[in-house]
Amino acid sequence: MAESTDNIHQAQVLTALFSPAFPIGAFSYSHGVEMAIASGDVADASTAYDWIETILRGGSGRNDAILMANAYKAGNLHAIKGTDLAGGRNAEIEVINELAFALSPGAERAQESRELGINFTRIIEQVYDLDIGLSPPLAYPVAAGLAARYLGCELRLSLSFFLQSFIVNLISVATRAVPLGQSDGQIIHAQLMPAMAALAEEAATTTLDDVGGYAILADHASILHETLETRIYRT
Repeated sequence: MAESTDNIHQAQVLTALFSPAFPIGAFSYSHGVEMAIASGDVADASTAYDWIETILRGGSGRNDAILMANAYKAGNLHAIKGTDLAGGRNAEIEVINELAFALSPGAERAQESRELGINFTRIIEQVYDLDIGLSPPLAYPVAAGLAARYLGCELRLSLSFFLQSFIVNLISVATRAVPLGQSDGQIIHAQLMPAMAALAEEAATTTLDDVGGYAILADHASILHETLETRIYRT
């Protein structure tokens, strides 16, 4: 019974952390998808699925999951407010954080990860009395990994919720801007569930040496978005 109750609590916490209602402003960022729509690369449900799947399997979806998992495992000296878990600086987390920003293909993607990380860290402190802040700010996947660790959530489950939140936001962009029907968005979501589950399993045991990818067009779109004249999203 205790294990079941703990599982329910973890699901409740993770649902809250990675819900669209968690006020970090994720809806303001398209991750370059708005540019892909403007250029015609994403024009219907099929091309939206292909674009988002590539980002998930071979782009920042996979890399962010690896970064989150490694931050989760390295998070051993941040502090709950008023209680020292340990002291000083965590050099390993700082390396992971620097890598997270270095992987950004352009200014907007770095901005996206930085601003989401700042907002996530701030809300985590307000809601859960959990101080995971660093200066300079944490990239979003690094902050997510530390929060999941110190809120007592299992790594693979945390990765699954994180990836689902990431993918749902991209689907939402396509649903609104292509536009796609709501049913098409849910179909894409369901089709990507096995890939998200497999990636959560992979990322949980993958080292930083394995980051990288092949989502070149998605990275290029995020760079081109910087000069897109008419746009709704910040990235």
